[in-house]
Amino acid sequence: MQARTFKLLGAVPLRWDLTEAIAAIKAGTIDAQENPFANTVTYGVHKFHRHHSVTNHFYISRPIFLHRDTFEAWPKDLQEAMREAVAESITYQRKLAEEEDVASRKAILDEGCEIADLTAQELDAFSKAVQPLWADAQKMYGKEMFAMVPQP
Repeated sequence: MQARTFKLLGAVPLRWDLTEAIAAIKAGTIDAQENPFANTVTYGVHKFHRHHSVTNHFYISRPIFLHRDTFEAWPKDLQEAMREAVAESITYQRKLAEEEDVASRKAILDEGCEIADLTAQELDAFSKAVQPLWADAQKMYGKEMFAMVPQP
């Protein structure tokens, strides 16, 4: 999905080991890289890219998995405590992620870089360019799952 997204946007996606990619960025061998601000700053890549764009083209999260039969065999109070702990953890993690994004944005600007926040019209153009992915994803993941997602 990610590689096809970039192809539809007119880029030539490359899949590299992070160490090699950072070296290529430093050397100017590759033009751009895709990462959230936090990763860009953590790896120091912002020192080699002057221009950054906020395109919101991916949302990637890490799910919490459990074995349903085992979980449902737990006492109800333990199940509820786990649900509450997970909900609190998600809220806390998202708050930290937002704070890290703000700090990383500042680090990028402090390095003398520019950040382009796209307009609604520009974001819409991105969405239209990758529209073929919607049909592909429905085939891959099933229409039942996509019934839960707002249509683009």
